[in-house]
Amino acid sequence: MAMVFLAALLLGSFLPGKFIVALSDSLNHRLFFMTGFNRDKIKTGDYLVFLGDKNEVEMHAKPMLDKNLNRLIKKVGCSPGEMLTRDVQGQFFCQGIFIGKALEVDSMKQPLPQFQFVGSVPEKNYFMIGTNPRSYDSRYFGFVHTDLMLFKALPLW
Repeated sequence: MAMVFLAALLLGSFLPGKFIVALSDSLNHRLFFMTGFNRDKIKTGDYLVFLGDKNEVEMHAKPMLDKNLNRLIKKVGCSPGEMLTRDVQGQFFCQGIFIGKALEVDSMKQPLPQFQFVGSVPEKNYFMIGTNPRSYDSRYFGFVHTDLMLFKALPLW
């Protein structure tokens, strides 16, 4: 009985810090399990938790209730060495596959910054994108360096 209680106590103190709830509409998923990861094994399509510019995101996204406002969850849209292109309509492509279109204004009709880049994604940088067309992501703030990556996020729901 004591072993069961100790195991439950250890799991109870370990697991709550491993879950993150996405309150933003920028992703299709709401509940994620955070894991450690090897920075050399990040690939396109992975969800990652990274440090973002809190003020920049708050200015262009609806307010979030999470205490970790500087933590963002996005999907890797394009990885180092892959070809990222942007056409004149603001559509982004990774390796020729459409990954999103940049909007000119936010929901408050304020102009959005436009990330301008065509070429191979630089080493140790990632183009992060939300699954919602209105997500505030790399289409506006540019690449995210691996030094800012905190966790791999596994979608649960």
